[in-house]
Amino acid sequence: MAAAAALFAALFASCSQKGQAVKRGGTLVVGETSDYESLNPMQATDAHARDIYNQLFLLLLDENSDLLTFSPRLAESWEFSPDRLRLTFRLRDDVLWSDGEKVTSRDVLATFKVQIDPEVLWSSRHLKKNIDSVTAGGEYEVTYHFNTVYPYQVMDAVDGPILPAHFLEKFAPSEIKAIPIEEFPTDGPFRVGEWVRGQSLTLVPNPAYYDKDIPRLDKVIFKIIPDVLTLSTQLKSGEIDAMEMMVPADVQDIRDNHPQIRVLEYHGRGYVYIGWNAARPPFESMQVRRALGMAIDRKMIIDNLYYGLAGECVGPFPPVIWAYSPEMKPIPFDPAEARRILAAEGFSDSDGDGYLERDGRRFEFELLANQGNQIRADIQVLVQEQLRAVGIKVTPVTMEWTVMLAKQKSSDFDAVIGAWRASTKADLSPIWSCGARGADGYNRVDYCNPLVDSLNAAACAMLDFEEAKPLFHRAQKIIYDEQPYTFLYVPSGVLLLHERFRGAKPDAISSIHNMHEWWVEEPGR
Repeated sequence: MAAAAALFAALFASCSQKGQAVKRGGTLVVGETSDYESLNPMQATDAHARDIYNQLFLLLLDENSDLLTFSPRLAESWEFSPDRLRLTFRLRDDVLWSDGEKVTSRDVLATFKVQIDPEVLWSSRHLKKNIDSVTAGGEYEVTYHFNTVYPYQVMDAVDGPILPAHFLEKFAPSEIKAIPIEEFPTDGPFRVGEWVRGQSLTLVPNPAYYDKDIPRLDKVIFKIIPDVLTLSTQLKSGEIDAMEMMVPADVQDIRDNHPQIRVLEYHGRGYVYIGWNAARPPFESMQVRRALGMAIDRKMIIDNLYYGLAGECVGPFPPVIWAYSPEMKPIPFDPAEARRILAAEGFSDSDGDGYLERDGRRFEFELLANQGNQIRADIQVLVQEQLRAVGIKVTPVTMEWTVMLAKQKSSDFDAVIGAWRASTKADLSPIWSCGARGADGYNRVDYCNPLVDSLNAAACAMLDFEEAKPLFHRAQKIIYDEQPYTFLYVPSGVLLLHERFRGAKPDAISSIHNMHEWWVEEPGR
């Protein structure tokens, strides 16, 4: 019976859902508009970097597409103690690091130590605040000890990939963030083959990976093409095989004229915004920020740039997150009211040049966006025109992604067009808490409201999601009313992929989270 089951499993693994044989080999070329700030899991802060390093390192568990449940990965099983204050994971015993060392409980303990180390300052260390310690019950068993019971204990425990203890021990905590990803032993399906900064990142199979059927591709190349129009052209010509939607107008063109490219649409958890730096006048004023939001025609931006592939954003939780408030209403587009608010804040056109001033200073600012993103460049122009209509001078500025990110972290900006991929955990603190301000946090607009912090903390502690919803809804409304961001829109997720490739399952977790399972019908390239 066991032999028959093994044979069935092998046959099933070698077939696609349509009964086609899964072929091995081939190269996938993915187009990206910008390089990665870092791929070191202790240093990287952007979502695309996380997508990559999760192919290099294993997490204890993999999050499922429902954003609430998990599947085994490095851990093959897990269970709570009766009082729910201890969570025990039993690890696979057949996992190796790419340098041949075994992956054991020692690695889990070392990773947790680094994650909470104040000298390392991991950006997600707040997720471990309710975990007092991690202990080992042998080579392949670890227990997380919690100081409180709350709904996201599993999610917090497994957040962040497990790193190699024997490698980390070579470095002082203050040195860990600076370690190049190429030096790390990995235990995931891929390893870094080559990273030419600013040009390309190449992933190749990890020969030590425990599942010898994975990955199915010989190579994955992330090609950096800063201009989105060039990126789209290369997709249509076959020079690249995949990209996430950058220009929505192109999606219809691809549907109409490029049948060799599949359009895989899914519910996204990202949102696009304009962030106002509250550490700089006049953006510290909630009323000024509300006036800016009222002067920007968000619906016109969506209609003109997104062709039905986005909806208006009304707060920090996109609709795919369970804590989203369906009762939230967008602030109106009302330039006249915006002018009235600005007048009440002391702005007037005293010299008749068409621009508002206060205390002898013109209301003008720079609006940053990253190079290579045509939609954000178009937003800059539209916002410039719309704010000009109420007497505000906007200067669009574009710069390379990592340079722009550094300016945000150092609070060296007026306003910026940005995007977040919302966490699958309903928790406002990483971006909106008072404690998340500063270069090492994600709160880069200097927003702080203690009431939001207290509402969020209370909601995050509730095991019953229905009881938590009203608190989350109230906190969202406060944030939206205070407009630290002008929330623009929630785009649909769209992965554009050449039809030769099979097995892709993009979802709200990531468009490439199961890339190790992708295969190609024509593996010649």
